[in-house]
Amino acid sequence: MSHRLSSIAAALLLALSPVVLGACGFKPVYGTAGQQGPVGAALANVQIDPIVDRNGQILRNNLIDRFYTDGRPSDPRYRLAVSLSAMEEELGIQKDATATRARLRLQASYELIDTHNGQVVYRTFSRSVISFNLLDSQFAVLASRQDAYDRGLTELADDIRTRLSLYFAREQQQP
Repeated sequence: MSHRLSSIAAALLLALSPVVLGACGFKPVYGTAGQQGPVGAALANVQIDPIVDRNGQILRNNLIDRFYTDGRPSDPRYRLAVSLSAMEEELGIQKDATATRARLRLQASYELIDTHNGQVVYRTFSRSVISFNLLDSQFAVLASRQDAYDRGLTELADDIRTRLSLYFAREQQQP
């Protein structure tokens, strides 16, 4: 009897959760499935400046994939300027002074600039910390390092999109 009662309570709670979430002001940031909401439209109206270095190009391509669903804007309202830095440090030092593990720290500092007046409207940074193995094979080390960069740059692009989405969502709520 008690098991059946708890099952009914769980089903009732599950059925009422959309109503409760709607009442508390919860709204999806990116819009509904198949549609681009106001935040998605604002992201699609941001020009992403070129970023120096090969890793900067990869980060920019990741951002382009996340911002533009219908192509790049012809007359963007905003411009995103990104500066990328990377630092590697060796970990897991053995007795013979060789490292077996490394840590990669990536940081992207960025500014969202209003193209109409040139003012910086949002400025912050995103970080990613990724570890990778240092193996005996030189090729394996190169592949492991590149994989770490790819994972870190993907994390940075996701974080930048999330932060800018939240900025645009807040801006649209203000009167």
